[in-house]
Amino acid sequence: MKSIVRYQSRGGNTKAVAEVIAQALGTEALSVDNPVTEYTEVLFLGGGVYEWKMDKSLLDFMEQLSPDKVGQIVAFSTTGATDSTLKQIRKTAEEKGIVVNKHELLVRMLLHGHSMLGLQGGRLTEKQLEKVRNFMDEIQEEI
Repeated sequence: MKSIVRYQSRGGNTKAVAEVIAQALGTEALSVDNPVTEYTEVLFLGGGVYEWKMDKSLLDFMEQLSPDKVGQIVAFSTTGATDSTLKQIRKTAEEKGIVVNKHELLVRMLLHGHSMLGLQGGRLTEKQLEKVRNFMDEIQEEI
């Protein structure tokens, strides 16, 4: 099954999660600057939350997606508190006719690596790493 990983990250937290996901899949995590050019059965797609919404670059990436290039999306996000990016990924994909897997991953970072505070993220705690790895074990059994 062909799976790819795309992410949007300002401070490095979502990139770090994307890299753990990609490692579990045996692929490479690429930023949303890299479009989906050929059909993929599963697109793992994630981003952070900025002012209670997804970053414009992630929205722009999603606007270029089409159901003939993506079988389904598995959404993931890093956040201080809210799951708004996950909701926006789901809404945008469903409006385009792209299936979104019911399972999604939300990694709460609080202020860890918060880019608005000038902090550098990308260092996941052991508990956060375990959460991502467990999610990947579960989702890979399903897909």
